[in-house]
Amino acid sequence: MFSLSSEAKVGLFVLVGLIILGYMSVQVGKQTLGLKKGYTLEVFFDNAAGLDRDASVQIAGVEVGRVESIQLQAGKALVRLRITPGVKLEHDAIAAIKTHGILGEKYVELHPGTRGAAFLGPGEQIFRTERQTDIDRMLNQLSLIADDVRGVTSSLNRVLAGQAGEEAITSILTNTKDLTRNLNHVIVSNEAALHAALENTRQLTGNLNRVVTQNDEKVGQVMDTLKSASVEMEKTFATLKEITGGINRGEGTLGQLVKDKGAAEKLNQTLASLQEVTQKINEGRGSIGKLVNDDETVRNLNEGLTGLNRYVNKAEQFRTFLSYRGEYLFDKSNAKSYLDLRIQPKEDKFYIVGVVSDPKGRRTTKDVTSLGVTTRTEEWDRDGLLFNAQIGKRYKDLVLRGGLLESTGGIGIDYLTLNDKLKLSFEAFGFGNDRRAHLKAGAEYRLFRHLYLSAGWDDFVSDQDNRSIYGGFAIRFEDDDLKYMLTTTPIPK
Repeated sequence: MFSLSSEAKVGLFVLVGLIILGYMSVQVGKQTLGLKKGYTLEVFFDNAAGLDRDASVQIAGVEVGRVESIQLQAGKALVRLRITPGVKLEHDAIAAIKTHGILGEKYVELHPGTRGAAFLGPGEQIFRTERQTDIDRMLNQLSLIADDVRGVTSSLNRVLAGQAGEEAITSILTNTKDLTRNLNHVIVSNEAALHAALENTRQLTGNLNRVVTQNDEKVGQVMDTLKSASVEMEKTFATLKEITGGINRGEGTLGQLVKDKGAAEKLNQTLASLQEVTQKINEGRGSIGKLVNDDETVRNLNEGLTGLNRYVNKAEQFRTFLSYRGEYLFDKSNAKSYLDLRIQPKEDKFYIVGVVSDPKGRRTTKDVTSLGVTTRTEEWDRDGLLFNAQIGKRYKDLVLRGGLLESTGGIGIDYLTLNDKLKLSFEAFGFGNDRRAHLKAGAEYRLFRHLYLSAGWDDFVSDQDNRSIYGGFAIRFEDDDLKYMLTTTPIPK
C-alpha cells in the first residue's frame, strides 16, 4: 500500500497553505481594485485624530467607501474619500467622524442631503461637517466636575460630622415633619373654604371674561369718544391761545381793560358806584334796602312766592292726553276704534271722556205689547256711537276706574309694570238681566314714545257669540305734543 513519508506530508501541507494564501490575496486585491474604480470626494475636518487611512466610510451603517488619504492643509485635516460607484451624494451632504462604541475604530459617517438636489461630482468637496467629540477634553471636564463634587462632599462632611451635625439634621427633619403635618391639618380643616375660594375665583374670571366680551364694543366707543374729546380739547386750547393773544394785543373789551388805562379808571368808578349802592342797601334805604333789612317785607315776599310756587306746581301737575286706539277683532273680521281725552289734574287722579265706534253698533231694547203679551226686542244701531265717561284713581301700580264704558255702566282695573311700559287691563260693563256682562281682558305695551301695541280677548263670556281675540295699536299725545303740533300747523289763508 502507498504511503507518504513525514517530509512529503509537511511539504503537501505547506503547498495547500500557500494556495489558500494566494487565493485570499487575490480576493483582497479584487476588493481594493473595486474601490479604485469609484470616485473621490474631499472634506476638511478641524480634527481627524484617531481616523486612519483605509477607514470605513458609511451611510446609515452601510459601508459605501474608504478613506484614501489624510493630509494637513491650511491648519486642517484634508481627508480624501473614495466612494463606491453608484452611490450619489447631494451638494448639501454632511460628513462626520464617528466611533464604533466608546473605544472602537473611527470611521466617516455621511448624511445625504436634500432629495432631488444636484449631486457631487468626482473631486468635489463636502462643505458641511459635524465636529467630533473630543474624548480627552470630555474626560478633563469630567475630572473637574469630580473635583467640584469632592469639594462639596468634603464641606458637607465637615458641617454635618459630629454630634452637632446629627442634632441639626434631626432638628431639620423634625421641623419638616411638623410643617407637613400642620399644612395637612390646615388644608383638611379649610377644604370647604378652599373649594369655595377656587369656585369664586373661577366665577370671577368667567364674569370678567363675559363683561369684557359683552362690552368690547362699548370700550371701543369710549376710546373713540376720548379721542374725539382730545381733538376738541386741542381746538379749545387753540381758541384760548387766540383769545389770550387778542387780550395781549389790546383787542376786545377785556384787552382794552388790560391795555387801556382809561377803561381801567372807568371800571374803578363803576365799582365805587356799586359799593355806594350796597352801602345804601345795608343801611335800609330804598326798596331793595327795605327788602333786605325789613323782616316783614321779606316775610310777605316769601308768602307771595310760596303761593305762586303752589299755583305753578298745580299747573305743572295738570296734564292732558289725547289718544286713538284701533282694535281688530279676528273672530269677527271687524275693526273697533276708540278716541279718548284723558284729563289728569293730579298725578294719581284722572278723568276720561271719549267716543267708541263699534261694528256691532249701539244696542237698544224695546218692549212691544200685543194681545196682552209683552215681548222685549233687541235692536242694534250700527251707525250710532258709544261714549266713555270715567273717573280713575291710582294706588302705586294699581289703577281703579269706573263710570260710563261704551254707553253702559261699568268698572275697570289696570296694573302697570316695567316703569309703566306694560299695562294689564280688565273691564266689566253692560250688566243686564237678559244677557251676560261684557268682560274684556288685554295688555298694552309702549313700543315707542307715542306708539303702543295691544292684544287681548273681548267679551270672552258672551252668550251671544260675540267673543273674539283682538290685536291693535294706539297713538297717544300729551299736552306738550299737542301744543307743538298746534303751533306748527300752518293756518290756511
